[in-house]
Amino acid sequence: MFRDTRPRDIHIPTHRETAEQWGEQIAALRESPRGWLFLMGRLASDGYLCHLDLNYHLDGELVAVVQTSRPVPTGHRVGSLTTPQSQLSTFLAHSDRLDPHTRLAPLDGPPTPGRVLLHGVPVPVEVHHSHGCRSALIPLPPSRSGYVIVTASAEHWATATDLALRPPSAFRAGVTHGGRTSDAGRVS
Repeated sequence: MFRDTRPRDIHIPTHRETAEQWGEQIAALRESPRGWLFLMGRLASDGYLCHLDLNYHLDGELVAVVQTSRPVPTGHRVGSLTTPQSQLSTFLAHSDRLDPHTRLAPLDGPPTPGRVLLHGVPVPVEVHHSHGCRSALIPLPPSRSGYVIVTASAEHWATATDLALRPPSAFRAGVTHGGRTSDAGRVS
């Protein structure tokens, strides 16, 4: 007879626990509009968190994603790199704007100049466009390694590109239940 020794309870970390594991500032909307909630996604390489996504929803619809990324340490078997185009394709697929079998969304043309606000300071960016949505990469300040990619539908672009870097303590410790967030989808 075999005995199952796996843990019975699976712990899903709260947004605060994930932010504290990240241990560095995280890009978020400077001010979330009324009704916008986020779910925090994470991607790790060999156990090292390399991407945090704040997936913003309005009335159940995905309207923006703000990804904070950092390079994996030297010696990791698997690197991790995202681009504005890969994030745009992912956003389009998750917001039901693209056939899920399409790997990369075709761009509407070459990137155009634009700007993103980081703590109210304009940062020039190249904006990628596809299917009525946009995506841009913002390098982090020289004191930090990594980058931020913001992706949003065109109608929410102005809101989604007004960003701030927040400490882990800014994220509330609420819990996610069956797709609904209680006190977790807000930044204080």
